[in-house]
Amino acid sequence: MELKIVKDYKDPEDGNIEIVERKGIGHPDTIADKLAEECSRVYAKYCQDHYGCILHHNIDKLYVGGGLFLLEDGEIVRHNKIRVELNGRVSNAMNGETIDLEALFVPVIEEYFNTIMPRINAKEDLDIKINCTQFSKRDYWYAPRNIDDVPDAKDLFAADTSLCVLHGTKTFCENLALELEQSFWEYNEKGYACPIYPEIGQDIKVMVSRINDEVVTSISMPVFKDCYNNYEEFAAIVKKHEERLTLIADKIPNPQNYKYKIEIDRMPDGSYQNYTLVLGSCIECGEEGVVGRGNNAQGLISSFREHTVEAPCGKNERYHTGRVVNFMGSNAVRRINDELRVKTTLYCLTRNRGSLTRPFLFYLSVNDDSKNEQINKIIEEEFTENFVERILVSNKLV
Repeated sequence: MELKIVKDYKDPEDGNIEIVERKGIGHPDTIADKLAEECSRVYAKYCQDHYGCILHHNIDKLYVGGGLFLLEDGEIVRHNKIRVELNGRVSNAMNGETIDLEALFVPVIEEYFNTIMPRINAKEDLDIKINCTQFSKRDYWYAPRNIDDVPDAKDLFAADTSLCVLHGTKTFCENLALELEQSFWEYNEKGYACPIYPEIGQDIKVMVSRINDEVVTSISMPVFKDCYNNYEEFAAIVKKHEERLTLIADKIPNPQNYKYKIEIDRMPDGSYQNYTLVLGSCIECGEEGVVGRGNNAQGLISSFREHTVEAPCGKNERYHTGRVVNFMGSNAVRRINDELRVKTTLYCLTRNRGSLTRPFLFYLSVNDDSKNEQINKIIEEEFTENFVERILVSNKLV
Protein backbone atom coordinates (compact mmCIF):
# COMPACT_ATOMS: atom_id res chain seq x y z
CA MET A 1 0.00 0.00 0.00
CA GLU A 2 1.14 3.50 -0.80
CA LEU A 3 -0.75 6.23 1.05
CA LYS A 4 -0.98 9.29 -1.16
CA ILE A 5 -1.60 12.50 0.77
CA VAL A 6 -2.51 15.40 -1.50
CA LYS A 7 -3.50 18.96 -0.63
CA ASP A 8 -6.65 19.11 -2.78
CA TYR A 9 -9.45 18.94 -0.21
CA LYS A 10 -12.85 20.03 -1.56
CA ASP A 11 -14.76 21.81 1.18
CA PRO A 12 -18.57 21.82 0.70
CA GLU A 13 -18.68 25.17 2.47
CA ASP A 14 -16.78 26.75 -0.42
CA GLY A 15 -19.83 26.23 -2.62
CA ASN A 16 -22.93 28.38 -2.96
CA ILE A 17 -25.27 25.52 -2.15
CA GLU A 18 -25.23 22.62 0.31
CA ILE A 19 -27.92 20.09 1.21
CA VAL A 20 -27.63 17.59 4.04
CA GLU A 21 -30.18 15.03 5.22
CA ARG A 22 -30.37 12.89 8.33
CA LYS A 23 -32.89 10.05 8.44
CA GLY A 24 -33.60 9.65 12.14
CA ILE A 25 -33.30 6.51 14.21
CA GLY A 26 -37.02 5.77 13.90
CA HIS A 27 -37.06 6.15 10.11
CA PRO A 28 -37.87 2.82 8.43
CA ASP A 29 -34.59 2.72 6.46
CA THR A 30 -32.52 3.53 9.55
CA ILE A 31 -34.36 0.84 11.50
CA ALA A 32 -33.50 -1.68 8.80
CA ASP A 33 -29.83 -0.62 8.84
CA LYS A 34 -29.50 -0.93 12.60
CA LEU A 35 -31.32 -4.26 12.81
CA ALA A 36 -28.98 -5.71 10.19
CA GLU A 37 -26.00 -4.32 12.06
CA GLU A 38 -27.07 -5.74 15.42
CA CYS A 39 -28.00 -9.17 14.04
CA SER A 40 -24.64 -9.44 12.30
CA ARG A 41 -22.82 -8.38 15.47
CA VAL A 42 -24.63 -10.96 17.63
CA TYR A 43 -24.02 -13.70 15.05
CA ALA A 44 -20.31 -12.87 14.78
CA LYS A 45 -19.88 -12.94 18.56
CA TYR A 46 -21.69 -16.28 18.76
CA CYS A 47 -19.41 -17.77 16.11
CA GLN A 48 -16.26 -16.50 17.78
CA ASP A 49 -17.35 -17.84 21.17
CA HIS A 50 -18.33 -21.28 19.83
CA TYR A 51 -15.98 -21.88 16.89
CA GLY A 52 -13.11 -19.45 17.24
CA CYS A 53 -13.88 -17.74 13.92
CA ILE A 54 -16.64 -15.80 12.17
CA LEU A 55 -18.58 -17.99 9.75
CA HIS A 56 -19.65 -16.74 6.35
CA HIS A 57 -22.64 -14.45 6.47
CA ASN A 58 -24.03 -11.26 4.99
CA ILE A 59 -27.28 -9.90 6.45
CA ASP A 60 -27.46 -6.77 4.31
CA LYS A 61 -30.85 -7.36 2.67
CA LEU A 62 -33.04 -6.91 5.73
CA TYR A 63 -36.53 -5.56 5.02
CA VAL A 64 -39.04 -3.85 7.29
CA GLY A 65 -42.58 -3.92 5.91
CA GLY A 66 -45.22 -1.58 7.22
CA GLY A 67 -48.26 -2.77 9.12
CA LEU A 68 -51.38 -0.84 10.08
CA PHE A 69 -52.09 0.59 13.55
CA LEU A 70 -54.85 3.12 14.20
CA LEU A 71 -56.11 5.08 17.18
CA GLU A 72 -59.73 4.05 17.72
CA ASP A 73 -61.78 5.31 20.68
CA GLY A 74 -58.60 6.29 22.48
CA GLU A 75 -56.97 2.87 22.03
CA ILE A 76 -54.21 1.80 19.63
CA VAL A 77 -55.66 -0.99 17.49
CA ARG A 78 -53.49 -3.34 15.44
CA HIS A 79 -54.99 -4.22 12.06
CA ASN A 80 -51.84 -5.68 10.51
CA LYS A 81 -48.50 -6.55 12.07
CA ILE A 82 -45.20 -4.95 11.04
CA ARG A 83 -43.11 -7.40 9.03
CA VAL A 84 -39.39 -7.90 9.52
CA GLU A 85 -37.69 -10.14 6.98
CA LEU A 86 -34.06 -10.92 7.68
CA ASN A 87 -32.82 -11.81 4.20
CA GLY A 88 -29.32 -12.87 3.24
CA ARG A 89 -27.00 -15.85 3.33
CA VAL A 90 -25.90 -17.08 6.74
CA SER A 91 -24.02 -20.23 7.75
CA ASN A 92 -26.36 -22.41 9.80
CA ALA A 93 -24.00 -25.25 10.74
CA MET A 94 -20.41 -25.93 11.78
CA ASN A 95 -18.75 -29.28 12.47
CA GLY A 96 -22.15 -30.90 11.99
CA GLU A 97 -23.68 -28.72 14.72
CA THR A 98 -26.79 -26.78 13.71
CA ILE A 99 -26.97 -23.07 14.56
CA ASP A 100 -30.47 -21.95 15.58
CA LEU A 101 -30.63 -18.69 13.63
CA GLU A 102 -34.12 -17.84 14.83
CA ALA A 103 -33.08 -18.16 18.47
CA LEU A 104 -30.17 -15.80 17.77
CA PHE A 105 -31.88 -13.13 15.71
CA VAL A 106 -35.47 -12.84 16.96
CA PRO A 107 -34.57 -11.62 20.50
CA VAL A 108 -32.24 -8.98 19.01
CA ILE A 109 -34.96 -7.64 16.73
CA GLU A 110 -37.56 -7.61 19.51
CA GLU A 111 -35.29 -5.89 22.02
CA TYR A 112 -34.27 -3.20 19.56
CA PHE A 113 -37.86 -2.36 18.64
CA ASN A 114 -38.97 -2.32 22.28
CA THR A 115 -36.12 0.09 23.11
CA ILE A 116 -36.42 2.66 20.33
CA MET A 117 -40.22 2.51 20.06
CA PRO A 118 -41.60 1.93 23.59
CA ARG A 119 -45.19 1.87 22.33
CA ILE A 120 -44.53 -1.34 20.41
CA ASN A 121 -45.08 -4.74 21.96
CA ALA A 122 -42.55 -6.56 19.79
CA LYS A 123 -43.78 -10.07 20.55
CA GLU A 124 -47.33 -9.21 19.49
CA ASP A 125 -46.87 -6.43 16.95
CA LEU A 126 -44.08 -7.88 14.78
CA ASP A 127 -44.15 -10.70 12.24
CA ILE A 128 -40.49 -11.78 12.04
CA LYS A 129 -39.24 -14.04 9.25
CA ILE A 130 -35.67 -15.38 9.33
CA ASN A 131 -35.34 -15.86 5.60
CA CYS A 132 -31.66 -16.81 5.40
CA THR A 133 -30.34 -19.22 2.79
CA GLN A 134 -27.19 -21.27 2.42
CA PHE A 135 -27.06 -21.52 -1.37
CA SER A 136 -23.59 -21.32 -2.93
CA LYS A 137 -21.61 -22.79 -5.80
CA ARG A 138 -18.90 -23.57 -3.24
CA ASP A 139 -19.34 -26.71 -1.19
CA TYR A 140 -19.48 -26.21 2.58
CA TRP A 141 -19.23 -22.42 2.30
CA TYR A 142 -22.30 -21.94 4.52
CA ALA A 143 -22.05 -25.24 6.40
CA PRO A 144 -18.31 -25.73 7.02
CA ARG A 145 -17.09 -29.10 8.28
CA ASN A 146 -14.23 -27.43 10.16
CA ILE A 147 -12.19 -24.24 10.18
CA ASP A 148 -10.37 -25.32 6.99
CA ASP A 149 -13.62 -24.65 5.13
CA VAL A 150 -13.44 -21.02 6.34
CA PRO A 151 -10.32 -19.77 4.51
CA ASP A 152 -10.75 -16.17 5.68
CA ALA A 153 -10.51 -17.38 9.29
CA LYS A 154 -6.75 -17.75 8.82
CA ASP A 155 -5.98 -15.22 6.09
CA LEU A 156 -7.19 -11.63 6.01
CA PHE A 157 -8.40 -10.53 2.60
CA ALA A 158 -11.12 -8.43 1.01
CA ALA A 159 -14.08 -10.36 -0.35
CA ASP A 160 -14.88 -7.73 -2.96
CA THR A 161 -13.50 -4.98 -5.16
CA SER A 162 -15.11 -2.00 -3.50
CA LEU A 163 -14.63 1.69 -2.73
CA CYS A 164 -15.17 3.48 0.57
CA VAL A 165 -15.15 7.27 0.95
CA LEU A 166 -14.90 8.81 4.44
CA HIS A 167 -14.93 12.43 5.59
CA GLY A 168 -13.03 13.57 8.66
CA THR A 169 -14.84 16.78 9.42
CA LYS A 170 -18.39 18.08 9.35
CA THR A 171 -19.70 21.34 7.96
CA PHE A 172 -22.07 23.53 9.94
CA CYS A 173 -24.99 22.05 7.99
CA GLU A 174 -23.84 18.49 8.69
CA ASN A 175 -23.44 19.17 12.41
CA LEU A 176 -26.84 20.81 12.44
CA ALA A 177 -28.56 17.80 10.83
CA LEU A 178 -26.90 15.28 13.11
CA GLU A 179 -27.05 17.11 16.43
CA LEU A 180 -30.67 18.22 16.09
CA GLU A 181 -31.88 14.68 15.38
CA GLN A 182 -29.72 13.20 18.12
CA SER A 183 -31.18 15.63 20.68
CA PHE A 184 -34.34 13.53 20.79
CA TRP A 185 -32.46 10.51 22.17
CA GLU A 186 -30.34 9.19 25.00
CA TYR A 187 -28.37 5.94 24.84
CA ASN A 188 -28.43 2.90 27.11
CA GLU A 189 -25.53 0.65 28.04
CA LYS A 190 -25.95 -1.41 24.85
CA GLY A 191 -25.74 1.65 22.66
CA TYR A 192 -29.44 1.52 21.77
CA ALA A 193 -31.24 4.84 21.47
CA CYS A 194 -34.03 5.57 23.95
CA PRO A 195 -36.53 8.37 23.20
CA ILE A 196 -36.52 11.30 25.61
CA TYR A 197 -39.81 13.04 24.87
CA PRO A 198 -43.00 11.00 25.48
CA GLU A 199 -45.14 13.21 23.25
CA ILE A 200 -42.88 12.82 20.19
CA GLY A 201 -42.68 9.88 17.78
CA GLN A 202 -39.37 8.50 16.58
CA ASP A 203 -39.65 8.82 12.79
CA ILE A 204 -37.84 12.16 12.60
CA LYS A 205 -36.12 13.44 9.47
CA VAL A 206 -33.93 16.53 9.24
CA MET A 207 -33.23 18.29 5.93
CA VAL A 208 -30.76 21.17 5.99
CA SER A 209 -30.38 23.39 2.93
CA ARG A 210 -27.99 26.30 2.46
CA ILE A 211 -27.86 28.85 -0.33
CA ASN A 212 -24.91 31.19 0.14
CA ASP A 213 -25.09 32.17 3.84
CA GLU A 214 -28.75 31.38 4.51
CA VAL A 215 -29.58 28.01 6.09
CA VAL A 216 -33.06 26.55 6.44
CA THR A 217 -33.57 23.40 8.50
CA SER A 218 -36.81 21.57 7.69
CA ILE A 219 -37.72 18.86 10.20
CA SER A 220 -40.46 16.25 10.00
CA MET A 221 -41.38 15.39 13.59
CA PRO A 222 -44.41 13.25 14.45
CA VAL A 223 -46.51 14.06 17.50
CA PHE A 224 -48.45 11.22 19.12
CA LYS A 225 -52.09 11.54 18.24
CA ASP A 226 -53.26 10.93 21.80
CA CYS A 227 -51.03 13.68 23.27
CA TYR A 228 -53.12 16.67 22.15
CA ASN A 229 -56.78 17.55 21.72
CA ASN A 230 -56.82 20.24 19.06
CA TYR A 231 -54.68 22.12 16.55
CA GLU A 232 -53.64 24.74 19.09
CA GLU A 233 -52.24 22.11 21.44
CA PHE A 234 -50.45 20.40 18.54
CA ALA A 235 -48.92 23.72 17.45
CA ALA A 236 -47.79 24.45 21.01
CA ILE A 237 -45.91 21.13 21.18
CA VAL A 238 -44.20 21.75 17.86
CA LYS A 239 -43.34 25.36 18.73
CA LYS A 240 -41.78 24.21 22.01
CA HIS A 241 -39.42 21.91 20.12
CA GLU A 242 -38.62 24.55 17.51
CA GLU A 243 -37.46 26.81 20.32
CA ARG A 244 -35.51 23.99 21.99
CA LEU A 245 -33.72 23.05 18.77
CA THR A 246 -32.91 26.69 18.02
CA LEU A 247 -31.05 26.88 21.35
CA ILE A 248 -29.06 23.78 20.35
CA ALA A 249 -28.26 25.28 16.95
CA ASP A 250 -27.02 28.45 18.66
CA LYS A 251 -24.28 26.40 20.35
CA ILE A 252 -22.97 24.70 17.18
CA PRO A 253 -19.74 26.32 15.95
CA ASN A 254 -20.58 28.65 13.07
CA PRO A 255 -17.36 30.34 11.90
CA GLN A 256 -18.98 31.38 8.60
CA ASN A 257 -21.73 33.22 10.51
CA TYR A 258 -24.51 31.58 8.55
CA LYS A 259 -28.01 32.85 9.18
CA TYR A 260 -30.27 29.93 10.06
CA LYS A 261 -33.78 29.07 11.09
CA ILE A 262 -35.42 25.89 12.37
CA GLU A 263 -38.81 24.87 10.99
CA ILE A 264 -40.70 21.78 12.21
CA ASP A 265 -43.72 20.38 10.34
CA ARG A 266 -44.20 23.63 8.45
CA MET A 267 -46.47 24.11 5.45
CA PRO A 268 -45.48 26.51 2.62
CA ASP A 269 -47.66 29.23 4.16
CA GLY A 270 -45.85 28.90 7.51
CA SER A 271 -48.63 27.07 9.35
CA TYR A 272 -48.02 23.73 11.06
CA GLN A 273 -48.83 20.52 9.23
CA ASN A 274 -50.70 18.05 11.40
CA TYR A 275 -48.15 15.20 11.38
CA THR A 276 -49.24 12.52 13.85
CA LEU A 277 -48.53 8.85 14.55
CA VAL A 278 -49.68 6.36 17.17
CA LEU A 279 -46.64 4.03 17.52
CA GLY A 280 -43.86 6.38 16.47
CA SER A 281 -42.72 5.39 12.97
CA CYS A 282 -44.38 5.35 9.56
CA ILE A 283 -43.96 1.58 9.49
CA GLU A 284 -47.18 1.69 11.54
CA CYS A 285 -49.11 2.85 8.47
CA GLY A 286 -47.61 0.97 5.53
CA GLU A 287 -44.18 2.56 5.01
CA GLU A 288 -41.23 0.24 4.36
CA GLY A 289 -37.52 0.22 5.11
CA VAL A 290 -34.58 -1.51 3.42
CA VAL A 291 -30.88 -1.68 4.27
CA GLY A 292 -28.75 0.78 2.31
CA ARG A 293 -31.42 3.35 1.45
CA GLY A 294 -30.68 5.68 4.33
CA ASN A 295 -27.70 7.40 5.91
CA ASN A 296 -24.11 6.64 4.97
CA ALA A 297 -21.61 4.95 7.28
CA GLN A 298 -21.11 8.27 9.09
CA GLY A 299 -24.80 8.86 9.71
CA LEU A 300 -25.64 11.48 7.07
CA ILE A 301 -26.69 11.97 3.46
CA SER A 302 -24.44 14.78 2.26
CA SER A 303 -25.39 15.34 -1.36
CA PHE A 304 -22.54 17.74 -2.15
CA ARG A 305 -19.76 15.43 -0.97
CA GLU A 306 -18.14 12.55 -2.83
CA HIS A 307 -19.71 9.30 -1.72
CA THR A 308 -20.37 5.70 -2.68
CA VAL A 309 -23.56 3.65 -2.59
CA GLU A 310 -21.87 1.07 -0.37
CA ALA A 311 -24.24 -0.32 2.29
CA PRO A 312 -22.06 -1.58 5.15
CA CYS A 313 -24.79 -2.55 7.63
CA GLY A 314 -25.09 -6.29 8.15
CA LYS A 315 -21.96 -7.10 6.14
CA ASN A 316 -19.40 -9.60 7.40
CA GLU A 317 -17.06 -8.07 9.98
CA ARG A 318 -14.14 -10.23 8.90
CA TYR A 319 -13.84 -9.70 5.18
CA HIS A 320 -16.32 -7.24 3.67
CA THR A 321 -14.75 -3.97 2.53
CA GLY A 322 -17.87 -1.91 3.23
CA ARG A 323 -17.95 -3.01 6.85
CA VAL A 324 -14.27 -3.24 7.68
CA VAL A 325 -12.73 -0.32 5.77
CA ASN A 326 -15.60 2.02 6.64
CA PHE A 327 -14.95 1.26 10.31
CA MET A 328 -11.17 1.72 10.22
CA GLY A 329 -11.35 4.69 7.87
CA SER A 330 -14.00 6.51 9.92
CA ASN A 331 -11.86 6.20 13.03
CA ALA A 332 -8.78 7.41 11.18
CA VAL A 333 -10.27 10.53 9.60
CA ARG A 334 -12.01 11.47 12.82
CA ARG A 335 -8.71 11.33 14.69
CA ILE A 336 -6.93 13.32 11.97
CA ASN A 337 -9.50 16.07 12.39
CA ASP A 338 -9.72 15.97 16.19
CA GLU A 339 -6.01 15.60 16.95
CA LEU A 340 -4.37 17.45 14.04
CA ARG A 341 -7.17 19.86 12.96
CA VAL A 342 -6.71 18.76 9.36
CA LYS A 343 -9.76 18.44 7.11
CA THR A 344 -9.73 15.17 5.19
CA THR A 345 -11.49 12.95 2.70
CA LEU A 346 -10.20 9.38 2.53
CA TYR A 347 -10.65 7.14 -0.52
CA CYS A 348 -9.96 3.42 -0.03
CA LEU A 349 -10.30 0.90 -2.86
CA THR A 350 -9.82 -2.79 -2.20
CA ARG A 351 -9.41 -5.57 -4.74
CA ASN A 352 -11.02 -8.97 -4.38
CA ARG A 353 -8.63 -11.16 -2.39
CA GLY A 354 -6.41 -8.16 -1.76
CA SER A 355 -5.56 -6.65 1.60
CA LEU A 356 -8.09 -4.90 3.83
CA THR A 357 -5.52 -3.17 6.02
CA ARG A 358 -3.36 -2.17 3.07
CA PRO A 359 -5.90 -1.31 0.35
CA PHE A 360 -5.03 -1.27 -3.34
CA LEU A 361 -5.74 2.46 -3.56
CA PHE A 362 -5.31 4.68 -0.52
CA TYR A 363 -5.75 8.40 -1.22
CA LEU A 364 -6.11 11.08 1.41
CA SER A 365 -7.26 14.52 0.33
CA VAL A 366 -6.30 17.19 2.89
CA ASN A 367 -6.43 20.94 3.33
CA ASP A 368 -3.03 21.00 5.08
CA ASP A 369 -0.10 18.78 4.09
CA SER A 370 2.30 20.01 6.76
CA LYS A 371 1.40 17.17 9.17
CA ASN A 372 1.84 14.17 6.89
CA GLU A 373 4.10 12.32 9.31
CA GLN A 374 1.45 12.46 12.07
CA ILE A 375 -1.25 11.52 9.57
CA ASN A 376 0.70 8.43 8.51
CA LYS A 377 1.07 7.42 12.16
CA ILE A 378 -2.70 7.62 12.74
CA ILE A 379 -3.39 5.57 9.61
CA GLU A 380 -0.93 2.90 10.75
CA GLU A 381 -2.58 2.77 14.17
CA GLU A 382 -6.11 2.46 12.83
CA PHE A 383 -5.57 0.11 9.87
CA THR A 384 -4.50 -2.87 11.96
CA GLU A 385 -5.45 -6.53 11.95
CA ASN A 386 -7.40 -6.42 15.24
CA PHE A 387 -10.32 -4.66 13.55
CA VAL A 388 -12.79 -7.49 14.21
CA GLU A 389 -12.48 -7.20 17.98
CA ARG A 390 -12.87 -3.43 17.76
CA ILE A 391 -15.90 -3.63 15.47
CA LEU A 392 -17.74 -6.05 17.72
CA VAL A 393 -17.50 -3.82 20.79
CA SER A 394 -18.21 -0.53 19.00
CA ASN A 395 -21.56 1.23 19.28
CA LYS A 396 -21.72 2.57 15.77
CA LEU A 397 -24.07 5.44 15.03
CA VAL A 398 -26.36 4.64 12.10
